[in-house]
This record gives sequence, C-alpha cells and structure tokens, in this order.
Amino acid sequence: MTHSVWDFTCPDTFDFSHLARVVTGPGAVANEAETKKVTKYSQLSATYFFVPVAIETTTALGVEAADFVREVRRRIAAASLPTDEQRATDFLLQRLSVAVQRGNVACVLGCANDGTDSDFIHSNFILIFMLLNGVLNT
Repeated sequence: MTHSVWDFTCPDTFDFSHLARVVTGPGAVANEAETKKVTKYSQLSATYFFVPVAIETTTALGVEAADFVREVRRRIAAASLPTDEQRATDFLLQRLSVAVQRGNVACVLGCANDGTDSDFIHSNFILIFMLLNGVLNT
C-alpha cells in the first residue's frame, strides 16, 4: 500500500511575476506551481504517491488539484450509502474556496497596516472580489 502525500499551495494570481502566465487562461499559475512542487518533491515519488494541490487566489484549480478533487469525489461516492451525504465533495470545494478568500482578505488587510485607509482598501477589495466572481454585472 502506497501512502499519499499532498502539498497545498495558493499562488497569487495577481502577482506581477505571474502576469505572462495569467493571460494564457485560468489555472495557468496554479499549473506552474504544481509543476514546481513535483520537481521539488521528486524524491518522494519512489516511496509515496505525491499530489501537488495548487489553487490560485482567484480559486482556479490546477490540473493536479482538479484531478485530486475528482478522485476524492469518486471515493466518497463509492463509499457512501444511498442515505449518506452525496454533496460532500461540493462542501470540500466550498471550504477550500472560503479558505482562499479568507487568505486574500488577510493579505489585503495586512497591507493596510502601512498607514493607508483600511476601510477604503477593504471596500475596494470586496468590490473587486464581487466583480471577479460574477456577483455584479457590469
């Protein structure tokens, strides 16, 4: 039996260093982060089943992360009785999304400690987040 090991990372989609990759499509920054994790932990593949899980700050999943979630969904469905909660994977994705959003807020509010108006930053962050997630129509 091979044990699984996974490493979670959340690359900042809007970081200037990722600009060239961001324009190629959703998940491009996450895919690059997953590739770097595979290289970094290549020595583990002889002993463990390694899964890099990268979710961008815009909550786009990398290919490996999406495959991982699909596999978790498949295993939950296989192990669940008909009366068990069939939405468990949806709840997992929601929890991951909320964790990323909380991290985003912490980063933005952490930047506000440099003497800028934190209410202004916070309200603009919420507006940008709503636009990105399709809550507001422009």
